[in-house]
Amino acid sequence: VDDSSLTQAISTLRKMLKDSTKSPEFVKTVPKRGYQLICSVERMSTPTSEPNAELEDIDAEESTFESVTEEIQAQPQAEDSVSTDPSSVSDNATPLSAAKVSSKNNWFTRAILFVAVLLPIIVFTLTKPAESQFRQIAEFSGVPVMTPANHPQLMQWMPSIEQCVARYVENHTNDVMPVKVIA
Repeated sequence: VDDSSLTQAISTLRKMLKDSTKSPEFVKTVPKRGYQLICSVERMSTPTSEPNAELEDIDAEESTFESVTEEIQAQPQAEDSVSTDPSSVSDNATPLSAAKVSSKNNWFTRAILFVAVLLPIIVFTLTKPAESQFRQIAEFSGVPVMTPANHPQLMQWMPSIEQCVARYVENHTNDVMPVKVIA
């Protein structure tokens, strides 16, 4: 069996069983190993000790399968009918409860995502950043030099700041003068 044909067969099986790859109920993919059947399996007929009887059972099952297939093809509405077999009722109850749990988890996940998106937007719109207060410490070449009010003294940096402003004004004579310098 080729890897691609095995993958295709498992994919077809999952489609027929309506089994998800993310949360499987029947066939689980085991990384670097293959596939694992994770559902419970029950034998429907009793084992016999005679090999010929087994072959007859298989032939009978095949003919029954063919007749059932013909009936299903002849009557497409048969899918809507409800089975009264107790084993099929218990099998159907598990996917329904799993679907309910899945829908509850889906709702909870969506609610968490909604809050996660909404919370930063609310915080951003309702809070305003504190406006900084500036004080002017000098003026060089007509450009005021400002510093935040809570900033330490910059007296030792004044010669360097003056030199930077003067060079900028010299080198950018055709450009717009700076409105202010924040140091």
